[in-house]
Amino acid sequence: MFVEARTRPMLAEVCRRLGCSTAEAQLLRHHTNAVYAVRDVVVKIAPLEFGLDRSRTVVAVVDWLSAKGFPTVSLCSQVPDQPLVVDGHAVTVWQRLDPADDNPVTTAELGQLLRELHGFPMPPVELPRLQPAESVRRSVDNAHLIDDLDRDLLLSRLEVLKAAWSSMAFPLGDSLIQSDPQTRNALRRFDGTPVLADWDGIAIGPREWDIATVAVHCRRFGGGRQAFADFTASYGWDATTWSGFEKLCRLRELQMIATNARKSRPGTSAAAEVHRRLDGLRNENGAELRRWQIL
Repeated sequence: MFVEARTRPMLAEVCRRLGCSTAEAQLLRHHTNAVYAVRDVVVKIAPLEFGLDRSRTVVAVVDWLSAKGFPTVSLCSQVPDQPLVVDGHAVTVWQRLDPADDNPVTTAELGQLLRELHGFPMPPVELPRLQPAESVRRSVDNAHLIDDLDRDLLLSRLEVLKAAWSSMAFPLGDSLIQSDPQTRNALRRFDGTPVLADWDGIAIGPREWDIATVAVHCRRFGGGRQAFADFTASYGWDATTWSGFEKLCRLRELQMIATNARKSRPGTSAAAEVHRRLDGLRNENGAELRRWQIL
């Protein structure tokens, strides 16, 4: 089971290689990955299913983006040949940039970052194709948190949205996409420059997917219409004028529910939030969306 008791010994091995003590380590997050801050670096331990090859791809793309001058959080230059392998898990070590709580990255700044990213050529790295319907199905199949009624609900919604996805004509076309852009996945350098972080979902896919992700976060986690309007003005294209946008947002939400159903353990606050989102999926009438809690 991917829990702190399992990742702490791995962190100890990484700290040994870095020449520091685990006593200096601070747990930042333990959900998708185990993320620890140690001195001036951040150690990210991936679950086994993420895979070493996938981590190598992330490292290669981030190195390429950095060389191109794109504002991204940087890998730690003092740790060569990343990812590290510790007890079979892929481990990456990053420059530490603490969240700027007093000056958070705005949705307008996020729009600028995504506009620049989406304008880049394809990197010289083999990348997966975005396949959200397949991602949802895998998560549902491996989610032990939900019962048969929940599973039927998710899969019935998936069938409708999968058909919609297959027929969508994306006006902006494909590019390199981050897959989970949000202000929580953007940090500030020490000079105040905003940078993108968390590249686990890097893929080739329609630019609209990244835009829908921002819209969902504005609707579900705070900021609302004004935050998305600020993003839209900065990005330079109003996604709400495209007929497929609402269905794309619903597919993105479905993926977020299914993914967290797979990751969350029974009896936890994360599990309670998953069930609250499932209840909303059953009962929301579309006029007023429930706020979600960050997981």
